[in-house]
Amino acid sequence: MSREAAGAAIRALREARDWSLADLAAATGISVMGLSYLERGARKPHKGTVQKVENGLGLPPGTYSRLLVADDAEAELEQLIAATGPRVVAARPAGAIVVERHSDTQVLEGYAEAQLDALRSVIARLPSEASDEYETYILSVIAQCVKAEMLAASSWRVAVNAGADHAGRLMAHLRSLEAIREDLLQRMPASLSARFDQACTRSSLPEPVIAALLGVNAEEMWDIRNRGVVPPGALAQVRAFADGPLGTAGGDEGG
Repeated sequence: MSREAAGAAIRALREARDWSLADLAAATGISVMGLSYLERGARKPHKGTVQKVENGLGLPPGTYSRLLVADDAEAELEQLIAATGPRVVAARPAGAIVVERHSDTQVLEGYAEAQLDALRSVIARLPSEASDEYETYILSVIAQCVKAEMLAASSWRVAVNAGADHAGRLMAHLRSLEAIREDLLQRMPASLSARFDQACTRSSLPEPVIAALLGVNAEEMWDIRNRGVVPPGALAQVRAFADGPLGTAGGDEGG
């Protein structure tokens, strides 16, 4: 009978599928904060947000509205899921991913397919290589690709644990995403990540010092050098280090 109860039912369903808020955000395009507001019933969600969450979780249209007026939101949600197909077991063994029917993994496969299509659409609209925005745009798409890979990998694990025959197709999607990321890195003009990696190798500064200069942590440093994923706030510093005097200083070989 409230937004709080409806949101709690949505959260229970998400958690039963072993999805984090970040996973659902990647699948729906809604921010983690927006999803958190919905699950806590902190504010009235926009109609478009509700529709995206329903689609993302494979729920029939109008589910959220029915939860709002239900005496028992979680019981109402269970009935809706049972009536439309897959049913997620709310209580699951710790550490295990439980999907009761293989059709659940079809939803996950749909997410992966949609992400591939979205990335290809974005890549088709890349600005000119001579544009000042080209490098920044490429890095942004690479970051989206990495997020899609993480969700596809999680979906593949769910499918494998469920013994579903969709696992092979999910793995194919994951490999396609990896190929897209590698292609994007190759498109980078003299790849910023490659220039940065070479600059780090040449520099006499220890890597922790370089990371401190850039304002990034060790994990982000690894991502920059190996994946080409540059935090937006560090892009200018990474470019400056890759092409500046600190990145070309190798130190005296004799001591």
